[in-house]
Amino acid sequence: MNAPPASDVPAEGRIRGYVVERRYGDFRMTDGREVRFDVEYGWDYARGTGVRKTFDPAGKLLSSEDLVNGEMALSEIEQERVRALVRGQPALKSIANGPGVVVWGEGFLWRVTGDRYCDRGSRCIHAIIAKDGGLTAVGHAIVDLQSDRVVYPFYDGSKLKSSTGE
Repeated sequence: MNAPPASDVPAEGRIRGYVVERRYGDFRMTDGREVRFDVEYGWDYARGTGVRKTFDPAGKLLSSEDLVNGEMALSEIEQERVRALVRGQPALKSIANGPGVVVWGEGFLWRVTGDRYCDRGSRCIHAIIAKDGGLTAVGHAIVDLQSDRVVYPFYDGSKLKSSTGE
């Protein structure tokens, strides 16, 4: 299998470890009383899986569950990395860095069973390159944050179908 071309973006910016996507407070009724807890969703880059964690009000971890093929939105740091990888990908630089160009990569999650780059354990995102301040799409790319690469720089949707229906 051929690896996708490397980006000109420095590898030091690669996302590693565990990244929190969101955390919120919740409660349930137990024996007629309200029991509060926090729920956190994140992506574990060391293991290539989504994670749901539950904490008590003092911050003590109560449970941690891997979410196989977890389809959670991106954190801000992940969104920025998608944009950087698209803008630094050699074949996309000329269109992705033009005046008035926006790279949308906020959370169009993309996974295809059997795909060599975007199957289980990947963190693939469908990025849209748009001119006119983001109004007119001029390109589409698939970025895998897990491998820190643009795996399909010129995605047109005709050959592959994502699990999210794109």
